[in-house]
Amino acid sequence: MWPYPKIVAHRGAGKLAPENTLAAMQCGLQYGFRAVEFDVMLSKDGVPVLMHDPEFGRTVAGKGAVADTLAADLLRMDAGSWFDPRFSDVTVPDYET
Repeated sequence: MWPYPKIVAHRGAGKLAPENTLAAMQCGLQYGFRAVEFDVMLSKDGVPVLMHDPEFGRTVAGKGAVADTLAADLLRMDAGSWFDPRFSDVTVPDYET
């Protein structure tokens, strides 16, 4: 028998908050999800960060790639304004947050 939740919040409830952010994880929890799926990539300096797209432009503004960017720079990037102005303070989280 499958002991895990049967319904999982995709990218942390990515339809309700900016995907792969802590805001999305919190939103999923508030809606009753007990499991989330999210994506992790490595920064240029090998730090795991939550990000789906290898290139910038869709969920974070700018040009470039996750693998070519230092973690310190990624963690300051705006990951919420594209979704809704209410999330303008949401940044890219690292995996360990």
